[in-house]
Amino acid sequence: MSSRFDRRDFLVLTGSGVVGLGSFSQGGLPPEAQETSPEQPTVLALFSYNGGLYYYDPAGLYIEAGQTVRWSGVGRRGVAAFHPSNDNHELRIPETAKPFDSRTMSATGGAFEWTFEVEGTYDYYSHTHEYLGMVGRIIVGQPGGPGEQPPGYGNRQGRAVMYRDGQLLLNYLKSDEIVRKKRVQAPRELLRREFPWR
Repeated sequence: MSSRFDRRDFLVLTGSGVVGLGSFSQGGLPPEAQETSPEQPTVLALFSYNGGLYYYDPAGLYIEAGQTVRWSGVGRRGVAAFHPSNDNHELRIPETAKPFDSRTMSATGGAFEWTFEVEGTYDYYSHTHEYLGMVGRIIVGQPGGPGEQPPGYGNRQGRAVMYRDGQLLLNYLKSDEIVRKKRVQAPRELLRREFPWR
């Protein structure tokens, strides 16, 4: 057996350490935040300290109407629908859908759940890291509604200005691709920052 420690071994070990560090710095996920059924769609709130990234993974998710999505690890980062009632954001969920906001609704152990009843496109953001592009998209049944408009359209209506990195990621998340693939991973290289972060 060779005692040689090659680059691949190093990357595997350091990658495992970074994942562990991410869980540790979030305070770890309590058991209730980790337990999900195989059928329940789950989105993780993650970060990569060395890349200056805070992101949801998957960033794009397809579900059927009536399914419940669980966000794990959201903690103080939170999750909220793009909706005027949430910090004056532009409307990016179906007009008849109720907006969600983990700050004002029941969230336990760093996890938040929401049942999607109305078909269409739902865009959401992190309260604390939206400016870093921590946004995501869920397609329920079929794409449609205000979420299909270009990101930032609400600026002309006096809504909160959408951050550049949020626009960049929402433009990347093509609804037809989400429907086809069912899950679109976060494009970490798209938003990666060189240290020192700007």
